[in-house]
Amino acid sequence: MAAGGAQAPRQKMINLMYLVFIAMMAMNVDREVLRSFEGINQSLELSTRLTKENNKTFYDQINGKKAGDPGYIEISQKADVVRAQAQGVIDVIDGVKAALTEKAEYKPPTGDEETNYSSLQKTDVVNKIFFASNNKPTEEVQNMINKIQNFVKFMLEDADKDAKVRINQLFDFSGKGKKSWLVDQFYDQPLIAALANLNKLESNIRTEEGNRVRDLLSNKLKDDIELRAFEAIVSAPKYVKAGEKFNVTIGFGAYDNTLKGTISLNGRNVPLTDGKAVVAMVASGVGVQHLVGNITYQTPHGPETKTFNEPYEVVSETLKELPTGGTVVADKMNVVYRGVDNPMSGSVTGVDASTINLTATNGSLSRAGKGWVFRPASGTSATFTISGRTSTGKTISSPFTFRIKNIPKAQGQIRGTNVLSMPASSLPNQTVGAGIPDFEFPVSFSVTGFKVKVTGQPTTTVSGSSLRAAAGALSKARAGDQVLIFDISAVASGISQQNISPIVINVQ
Repeated sequence: MAAGGAQAPRQKMINLMYLVFIAMMAMNVDREVLRSFEGINQSLELSTRLTKENNKTFYDQINGKKAGDPGYIEISQKADVVRAQAQGVIDVIDGVKAALTEKAEYKPPTGDEETNYSSLQKTDVVNKIFFASNNKPTEEVQNMINKIQNFVKFMLEDADKDAKVRINQLFDFSGKGKKSWLVDQFYDQPLIAALANLNKLESNIRTEEGNRVRDLLSNKLKDDIELRAFEAIVSAPKYVKAGEKFNVTIGFGAYDNTLKGTISLNGRNVPLTDGKAVVAMVASGVGVQHLVGNITYQTPHGPETKTFNEPYEVVSETLKELPTGGTVVADKMNVVYRGVDNPMSGSVTGVDASTINLTATNGSLSRAGKGWVFRPASGTSATFTISGRTSTGKTISSPFTFRIKNIPKAQGQIRGTNVLSMPASSLPNQTVGAGIPDFEFPVSFSVTGFKVKVTGQPTTTVSGSSLRAAAGALSKARAGDQVLIFDISAVASGISQQNISPIVINVQ
C-alpha cells in the first residue's frame, strides 16, 4: 500500500470503471422509463385521432338526416356548437404542446430514427413554458386552463346524473395536499410526461365530445320512434249502407302487441287485446259521421293517451267502386339496407287482398309469409310497385321509391363491448368480434384481421380473429398498460367492412 493512503494506479482505474458502470446503469434505467412514457404518449395520440374520426361519423349522420328531416336542423346546430367547443380547447392545448417541443428541440422520430431521449427528459423547458413565478401559470397556460374549464362547464349543462359523475371524474382539477393540480402534473416534470398529460386531456375531450353528439343523435331517434310507435290507427269503411253492420279496428303505429290499455270510442270503453281492439258498430244517420275517442296505454313513465277523429260516410246505397290507393311500408325503417333481408309489407284499399302483388327494381323480391323480403342490389334507390284488382276488375297500382343504404359502420367488440378491463394473463384468450349496436337487422360479422398496439411495444398485425397470434406482444403488457386493437377488417353478409371502430383494453 502506498504511503499516506494513496491509491495505486490500478486501484484508481478500477474505481473509475466502477463509476462509469454505475452511470451507464442509471442512464439505461432512465431511457427505459422514457421509452415507456413515449409509448403511452403515442397510444394516447392514436386513441385521440381514432376517437375524432369516430365522432365524425356522428356529425355525418346528423348532416345526412338534416336534408330529409327538418327536425334534425336543431340537432345539427347543437352538434356544431359541441364541435366548436371541443376543437377550440384542442387548438389551445396543441399550441402549448407545440411550444414545448419547439423549446426542447424535440421532433418525434420517423422511420428507423432514434428517439432523442435527451430532449424527452428536459424539465427546465416545461417549467419555463408553464410557470411564470411562484408556481403561477404563464399567460398562455392560464388561457389553456380557462378554455378547459369553460368546456367542462359547457358539457355539464343538460348532462344527466351519470354523465355529470363521469365528466367530473375525467376533469378533476383538484390538487394533492398543498400542491395545485398544475404544479402536481407539470412542475419539474420531464417533457415526455408533460406531453402525455396534455394528450390525456385531449383524449378525454374527444371522448366527451363523442358522447354528447351521440346522445343528441340517439335522443332524436328515440323521440322519432316514440312518436311513430304510438300513434292511433283507426280502420273502418269509408262508405257504409244505412242499417248495415260494420267493424272498426283500432291499433297503434309500428304495431306492438304487448301494449296494455283501453280504447274510448264514441263514449264506449273497450280494453285492448294483443295491442288492438275490434269494435262492432251499426251504421246510422246518412251523411258524414266521426269516430272520436282516444287510446290510453301504459309506459314505464305512466299512462300515455293519443286522441283520434276519423271521418266516415253513411250512404243509402253501397257504391259499386270506391276511391282506392296503395301503401308500401318498410317494416324495419324508412330505408332498405344492402346486404340484409328487408321485410316488406303492402296493401291496397278497395281491392281483393288475394290479388295484391308487389314488384321491385334494383334487387330481388320474394314472398315471406303474408309479406315479402327484399335484398337490394347496387344503386342508391329502389322503386316498389304495389297493385291489385277491384271487384269490378279494374287494376290499381302505385309506385313508391325507397333509398338503398349500406349497413352502418360496425364497432369492434370483445365480450360484446369496445372498452373493457382484464388481467394481462387473459389477453391471449380473447377473440375479436364486431357488431352494430342498436341496429334493427341481425348482422353476423366475421373478423379477418386487425392490428394490436401494447403500450411501449411495436404494433403487431394479426390475421383472423384471435388475439393468440399477438401473444408475444401481449406477454409484455403490465398492469396499468393499455392495449389498443384497431384497423379491424371484417366481412358481413358478403360485404367487407374496413373502418370498424377500435377496441381499448385496460390491463389490470
